[in-house]
Amino acid sequence: MTSKGLVRFVSRMFLIGVMVLCVGLLGLPEGAGAKEFWFEAQELGKGKGPFEMGETEIWLPTAVVIDQKEDLNEPVWFVIKNPTGIDHEFAVGGLFMLLPEEEVIPETKLDPGSAGLLPRNVPAPVHLTVKAGETKKIQISPRGLVGEKNLGARYKFFCPKHKDIRVSGFIYVD
Repeated sequence: MTSKGLVRFVSRMFLIGVMVLCVGLLGLPEGAGAKEFWFEAQELGKGKGPFEMGETEIWLPTAVVIDQKEDLNEPVWFVIKNPTGIDHEFAVGGLFMLLPEEEVIPETKLDPGSAGLLPRNVPAPVHLTVKAGETKKIQISPRGLVGEKNLGARYKFFCPKHKDIRVSGFIYVD
């Protein structure tokens, strides 16, 4: 191979490397590097419920396991989907979601041009309304999930709006 051929070969390899790097960085889906857990509201008609006792509202899956060693190395997100025709609520007793400070304290207005406070996330109990046909994505605080004291913890999730006809599920920390 001549020196001109070698230069051309090295240039092409460099160009291919740059293209692969750009595609890798720009082609990553939103939320890449984060762990998502999906929950979906379901309505089971009369006679289809677990005890055949009439209409039942249920969040699926009925059990989720969060592995401390695997799932908590990156941000944890819950994606809550409501494909039903009615509004539902989703709550998890004992876990917290992270909300931007201005959502929790509406009076907080941060000027991005100033050298003032940086926006922060504030933990709030996981409890949200999911309208019919809507999907929401919330970031979960590691509080209650990390550390040995939380190993084996169990958190109940449910729809507070339909207390009489709901079937709840559990989030387990392993």
